[in-house]
Amino acid sequence: MDGALKDSALIRMARMAGVVLLASAAPAMAASLPQRQAGMWQSSTVVTLPDGTKAQGGQPVVTVTCVDALDDQKFFLIGGSACSTLEVSGSGSQYRIDGTCAHKGQTVTVHETLNYVDAQTVELAGTVDTGNGPISLSAELKYAGACVAGMQPGDEGSLDANGNFDKTDNINDFQNQ
Repeated sequence: MDGALKDSALIRMARMAGVVLLASAAPAMAASLPQRQAGMWQSSTVVTLPDGTKAQGGQPVVTVTCVDALDDQKFFLIGGSACSTLEVSGSGSQYRIDGTCAHKGQTVTVHETLNYVDAQTVELAGTVDTGNGPISLSAELKYAGACVAGMQPGDEGSLDANGNFDKTDNINDFQNQ
């Protein structure tokens, strides 16, 4: 696999793993996590590959999500049955998630911390291991205002140079349930 293709695949896996890290939690976690403000959230994630190099030359993978009261917790709770072990601990603004989950036929081991800095910022640090070595993630999720035209609650994607939304997925799509 050529380097660019390998980086792209690992970035997609790491970005998805960030969702898997959160998405694999048991429903009991819903009552303990703070509710994020409804609207568009931008995530900037730096991905460190198993060999220690940073994907995309260290440039963050930037994505946006449209969050509302119904869908906010889905980003953190879907797929709990995909985990053979999962421990969620913490309170207030600090949470830790550790577990072993299945994602697309692979066993994924996750270790993650969440820091709810304030009502508009969440910091995430974690590692994901599919058996090919750990991928480290460091992300900052920031509230960015109202969801832009064309976004629906649960949408995930990116913004182009003109601020137009390019959808890649929705947390409510059947394959994400």
